[in-house]
Amino acid sequence: MGYSEGFVASLAGIVARLRDDPGVRVRVRVGADAVCRACPSLSAGGCVRYGQGVVRQDARVAGVLGVASGDEMTWADLRARVRTAVAPDDLADLCGNCPWLPYGVCAEGIAGLRAGRPLPGAPDA
Repeated sequence: MGYSEGFVASLAGIVARLRDDPGVRVRVRVGADAVCRACPSLSAGGCVRYGQGVVRQDARVAGVLGVASGDEMTWADLRARVRTAVAPDDLADLCGNCPWLPYGVCAEGIAGLRAGRPLPGAPDA
């Protein structure tokens, strides 16, 4: 699922890097980030599809995780924060009107993390 073939390919590359190297350092970004770069809805002014809603969503999630835009840490550390701070039922409030929410993929991933299972295709952390 994705917004375009280019977006799907770019996201697959990011996921592969995170999956293959949980020690890779990531930078928290409230607003357009590396995932957004290949999105056809990204413009110089931000997301033309979801506007400031996506920035507010990022800020809510960052607050729950206890991180701020610009913070750097390993992917494993960020995943550990998600594991302890976010439950599947939290996603309705955190993610609001995200079009991906009804698919249940994120809730399933969070439930797996909280149960101690790695994300599908990801190494144990």
